[in-house]
Amino acid sequence: MALPVSGKENHLRAAALFCVGVVALFALFNAFVSPALRLNPGAFFTNESYIRGLYSPLDLKDSTAVFRYVFKNLHKEVTVYPSENYYYFRFTAAGKSVWGTLVLSADNRDQGVLGFGYIEKQDRYTGEYPDAVGGSKDLTAADGVLVKKITPFKYTVTFEGRTVTFILQSLQLQTPQHALLQEDERLVGPNFDESGIQFYLVYNMTEKNLFWILNEDVFVPETFRRINDELEVGMRTGFAFYLDTLNRRRILVGIDGYYALLNNWFDGPFDQLPDNYVKTGDIEVQKYMEASYGFEPGIIDTYGNFLHREGIRVAVAPYYAYYSISDLVNVIENCKTGIESRAAFISCITTQVFHLPENLPK
Repeated sequence: MALPVSGKENHLRAAALFCVGVVALFALFNAFVSPALRLNPGAFFTNESYIRGLYSPLDLKDSTAVFRYVFKNLHKEVTVYPSENYYYFRFTAAGKSVWGTLVLSADNRDQGVLGFGYIEKQDRYTGEYPDAVGGSKDLTAADGVLVKKITPFKYTVTFEGRTVTFILQSLQLQTPQHALLQEDERLVGPNFDESGIQFYLVYNMTEKNLFWILNEDVFVPETFRRINDELEVGMRTGFAFYLDTLNRRRILVGIDGYYALLNNWFDGPFDQLPDNYVKTGDIEVQKYMEASYGFEPGIIDTYGNFLHREGIRVAVAPYYAYYSISDLVNVIENCKTGIESRAAFISCITTQVFHLPENLPK
């Protein structure tokens, strides 16, 4: 039994507990966040740099000039957080907003290939934009770009006498500690999305469906808004989660449809599979994709790339692209009708649905 304490002692105890809590939270953050994130508290953007870029004369039609500009502005060492090995960037130039990627793909980086692409982007969706300026190319030694493997998760890229080290994402391969998996579920692997959110990809053998659950074994850089007893939406990302309280997990059921149309960093984890571990043989995704999407052997490779459609990959997007929260609520309610098993219900709320709203600009 706790001893009675005075008001002053209560305040001291509360203060001590608060300090212990802060220290514990900081320790938890440090335990699950990479050293690069701990040392750098975050990116710092200014309106000044944004406007300076708009007035810069960079020729966006010259893809070599654009690559030179991007490469010149990289730090000597960069960390590629997204698990599909895309290093995303954006900048302003010549009156335009530009988004792009550098990629050390697991299937060809050891052959000396650095993928590069960029496109003029709209900051809001206003319809199709066929005249957008952009370019893309797989860069190799023939282009003066030298890719060198140092370790399985560390590569250097040299161009015009400058070398940049790329640290690739190394994820924990253990079974989820917080979330529970059912007997007919199998963990496919972890994911680190370009939104900064981490997920687990799960496969249900009974329903033959893939779905994503939030990785809550690590720090989750999100604040959630509770919609009802079953649904939460991320304030920053717009990711919507079904609260599977029985199994202590959040199941991804929706992403903001307008983010998908913009193809921005919050369009969902469909494009961030754990490729580095597919390459090492620690994770297999092909058989789960074939079972979930009904592909015959010979349609996709071990990474989920279509063998006869160059540059096209399976989009593992088992969630609803919503344009209003009420639509998402209705989807969940409708899945309760006529469905008897828990597995069938989860399969229903994680059906891959993408549609366009009626009032979409042309």
